[in-house]
Amino acid sequence: MAKLLTKTGLQKYRLAANLKNSFNVADLLEEQYLKLFIANLADSIGAPNEKAAASIFIKRYAFVAVLSLYAMSVWNKKINVSLSNIEMESPEKGNDWLPSFLLMDEKEQDWNGNARAEWRKDIINELFAKNIFPIIDKLEKTFGISKLILWENIAVYIFWLYESELKDSKNSSVQSDFRYLIFEAEGALFGRYKGNPLQKYYAEKIDNVRMRKTCCFSYQLAAGKRCKTCPCLQITKDGRCQDGESICSTIRSLA
Repeated sequence: MAKLLTKTGLQKYRLAANLKNSFNVADLLEEQYLKLFIANLADSIGAPNEKAAASIFIKRYAFVAVLSLYAMSVWNKKINVSLSNIEMESPEKGNDWLPSFLLMDEKEQDWNGNARAEWRKDIINELFAKNIFPIIDKLEKTFGISKLILWENIAVYIFWLYESELKDSKNSSVQSDFRYLIFEAEGALFGRYKGNPLQKYYAEKIDNVRMRKTCCFSYQLAAGKRCKTCPCLQITKDGRCQDGESICSTIRSLA
């Protein structure tokens, strides 16, 4: 998307003009390909198991949501985030995996000035119900990782976008869109849900920090560091959660 990249700087959010080593995101819906990809990712980033690798993958993939929502809220533009349209940079062993993305179809669609609420619904549905939900659903079924963890991995980057990156925006659509995403959008826009899967993760910050409700397993990587927002405050002597890799009480309370 040369125009957006060069004129507005979407590369800040990992959109690239070209990629040397990448894969098509739609391939992840094929179970054999997904298993091989997650195994390779685990080896590349030093994750001890598939669940940890799957969680880290979704944390990186969350930038697809950032790209789409930024274009919608800031520019009133819709970009094509269909699964088959996205190329994602492949992991390489020995390097921190902070992948960039490429949109094969670079066309953007401007809001036509009418019925923005319906236009916004369409963007949210295509982003979440048709892109993010199928991937989350496939990861849960293939590796047994809770959707609650994966959705919170997405939610924290949405909060970051609107509360940090866009906090000083003069565009009235920014806060309106954020409020709609968290409090008003119906569950069906996000996939097979009755309720909004993002809303449960939103809470007031304490000392400028919003604690997570689930653990993302980042502490299982080689660095062994926990996020400053990690809810797992009771740690055993070997540095693991008391509940190990099971669904801990914090997560069960959300189910």
